[in-house]
Amino acid sequence: MPTHFILMVSSKEEAKKCLSCIKEFLSCKLGLSLNKKTQIFKSKQGVNFCGYKINENRLKLRDKGKRKLKKKIKKLKYLVKLGEISSVEAKKYLAGHIGYIKIANTWNLENKLFYRN
Repeated sequence: MPTHFILMVSSKEEAKKCLSCIKEFLSCKLGLSLNKKTQIFKSKQGVNFCGYKINENRLKLRDKGKRKLKKKIKKLKYLVKLGEISSVEAKKYLAGHIGYIKIANTWNLENKLFYRN
């Protein structure tokens, strides 16, 4: 089973040293190796991971995730308006999504989607 992780360090030299230690540990202790997609990124550039864009200063939702969430909210509003589901049911469905976006920097997105003042 593939395992993914991000390691954030303060310099490129430290990143190279950590990567070397990780490769050695995986090889010697576990008989494993990293795949060819393993990379070192500048923290300003950020990296896509688990539906978020992570950089040195913040955690944001990826654009694809935002589009999917907006589409789902629009559909749920329509279903509530038609009376096919209740607003309570719609809120239950959105609970997981709201938890997902809460850990990212999404204040503006939440205000836009949920009409907060």
